[in-house]
Amino acid sequence: MGHVCDEALKYGVRVIGVIPRFMKGFEHPDLTECIWTERMSERKDVMREGTCLAIALPGGIGTLDEVAETYCLAKLGRYPGRVVIFNMNGFYDPFKQQLDLYVERGMMDPGSRALVSFPETVEELVELL
Repeated sequence: MGHVCDEALKYGVRVIGVIPRFMKGFEHPDLTECIWTERMSERKDVMREGTCLAIALPGGIGTLDEVAETYCLAKLGRYPGRVVIFNMNGFYDPFKQQLDLYVERGMMDPGSRALVSFPETVEELVELL
């Protein structure tokens, strides 16, 4: 996320960090604003608050947790926004295949599967925006 933050700041974008207090010291030094939370679950709630779109870039297990929870909330009608997973270089192919398997096996309906998009290029991502 540091690289994304650096690039955004370079172009004058307002960058807000939402960080649990136990991660003090991991925040980017040039954040426009930093919102501290007590727990990771609270962090996810704050990040979704007031949004109409959640975009996941390739990331680690924390990113997978965030996108899975947001997708689940969208499926349950508790998140009104769209969920977009940037599948750069096929990074999220296994996750996409797992969701397709859920549909194939009858564990998820196609409408729920359609709640998440997997653009593979920057052009496709921009088109979704």
